[in-house]
Amino acid sequence: MARLLVLHPDVRTRARLCEALADVHRCAVAASWEELGSLLRAGQGDGAIVDADHPGRREAINRIESLRQEHPLLALVAFADVHGADPVLAHLGAVGVDGVLLSWRPPWASAIRRSVEEALAISRARFVVSVLERALPAAAVEAVGWAVEHGGRSPAVDEMAAALGHTPRQMAVLLRDAGLPGGGRLFLWGRLLQAGALIAVDGRTVEDAALRLGYATASGLSGAMRREVGYPPGSVARQGGLPFVITRLFPGASLT
Repeated sequence: MARLLVLHPDVRTRARLCEALADVHRCAVAASWEELGSLLRAGQGDGAIVDADHPGRREAINRIESLRQEHPLLALVAFADVHGADPVLAHLGAVGVDGVLLSWRPPWASAIRRSVEEALAISRARFVVSVLERALPAAAVEAVGWAVEHGGRSPAVDEMAAALGHTPRQMAVLLRDAGLPGGGRLFLWGRLLQAGALIAVDGRTVEDAALRLGYATASGLSGAMRREVGYPPGSVARQGGLPFVITRLFPGASLT
């Protein structure tokens, strides 16, 4: 389970957020921006849900920007009183928010969980990128990060190429020249990197991780982990999860 901190002045909203996340994550309430910062500096949170209008929009956005600068790997979701076309959404993205929950349309529990899961996936991708940026060319690192972030939904290679500004042929050459596998296998690596985090840091069972990442059965994930990483999921979890998978898939990467 990831450790999530919730900062919102409304008691009912806090309760709804924590109730939605209770079965899959550990949720704790921060009473103020100052307390949230203290808890994060103490290493007590993997992600945070914050009110983008508390105590006011401008101050909240400044606080969010400061949080992102101080905690670049943090999974960060904002609860905001904005509509779908509001330019503030783009502003929130620019200051580092990974996902937005719209307060004018109270989200279902499933939407809260989905937004948090997507933010955590983005956070894990940022961690992988931070480790690989000294080991691989920048364009290759960007491709790996994209594969980690989106690997759980089995995207197409053409989609990754378009998102990163390449043709499929350019993408294939880029990956080959960096010594990386083709797009399809790179997506598999992305799923396994996510799985490493899920079964270690989040503490999920192999069955839960497999379901979250689109496998029909736990044996499918276990077989892929053995084949690509060289160890079964249980051993991967005991040896650190995501960092261990990185070093197995990218031998030139350094975690120090």
